[in-house]
Amino acid sequence: MQDATEIEADHTHFYPGATARVLPGAAPRDGALVVHFADGSTASGTLAAETLTVAPYRTRAGTPIAARRWRIEWRADGLRIAARLPA
Repeated sequence: MQDATEIEADHTHFYPGATARVLPGAAPRDGALVVHFADGSTASGTLAAETLTVAPYRTRAGTPIAARRWRIEWRADGLRIAARLPA
């Protein structure tokens, strides 16, 4: 996905309290997003202010993860998942 913000998650999925780093050279901005999860799986999504939307994906082990919306908090090195939002 070209011109997308890329982030690297610390786990195989997001949950309240999970963190992710913005990849070096990237500047977080509203719009397209690519999430690189800790197991090597990736998912597309979007950023809109304090809302992160992640499309459905499968973990490397094959576990399906449904689409989710999250309220995020920005930190100096990336973001923290604050809460799950209704779909």
